[in-house]
Amino acid sequence: MTNKNGRKRAGGGSGLTSLLLLIFIILKLTHVIDWSWLWVLSPLWIAASLGVLFFLIIGSILLTAVIGLANSSSRTIVEVKGWFRKKDQEESKID
Repeated sequence: MTNKNGRKRAGGGSGLTSLLLLIFIILKLTHVIDWSWLWVLSPLWIAASLGVLFFLIIGSILLTAVIGLANSSSRTIVEVKGWFRKKDQEESKID
């Protein structure tokens, strides 16, 4: 979808979830399906649980990175410091 300026709007990824939810509710209210409301509303809680899982994974990756960076003797810190030393040496040779 686009807004009045012709730019794409954010948040268009929940279309399938909304469509499934609407279909399930209509089918439940017209007595076409005899599911419990837990399953009728499942697109909502499945999408929410996937979102929470995504943020937990990203959070754990970031936390691991921060813990690794906090350890000053870690291999990553030593390599990054080495990159900056090489860059500083190259720049001093150019000047």
